[in-house]
Amino acid sequence: MIPTITCLHCCKSVTCNPRIKNQKYCPGKECQQARMLSWKKQQYNKNRKYQKKSQASQKVWRKQYPADQYQRDYREAHPGYVIRNREQQRKRNKKRRKDQSTMIIKTYALLLQPREDGVYTLLKVKKNMIVNRNALSLQPSIDGAYALFKLKEKKIVNRNALMVGVQ
Repeated sequence: MIPTITCLHCCKSVTCNPRIKNQKYCPGKECQQARMLSWKKQQYNKNRKYQKKSQASQKVWRKQYPADQYQRDYREAHPGYVIRNREQQRKRNKKRRKDQSTMIIKTYALLLQPREDGVYTLLKVKKNMIVNRNALSLQPSIDGAYALFKLKEKKIVNRNALMVGVQ
């Protein structure tokens, strides 16, 4: 009876090659690529010398082929990718135009709100909700400049204020 193995990649049952001890993969091209990839991962994790050599060769390759050049070449070679990407970007842009709140890049922002007494309060805002109640108050002074105070429950905490001039 001829011994057989089950390939670890394609799970097919194949006859063993008598020249290969502990055969685990069939001679198919994809299975051999999977075997080599598995071996490389194993070597990379076990062998520090192999890991350093691999990293050095990757560094040399990156210097020879910069990312922008690689992407440009890829787009030239794959026009379908470019068309699909362009269509998806148009869809995203159209969706953004419908909902203007998604156009704001920073979700953390400062909101300048006037109070009844003529003082402006800077509040930290996150997704249309006031997050930080410990706000900064912008108060006008006699000489026309504004002083920036830290407030806590409508009490001025920091008298060492930043002066802001209005023109």
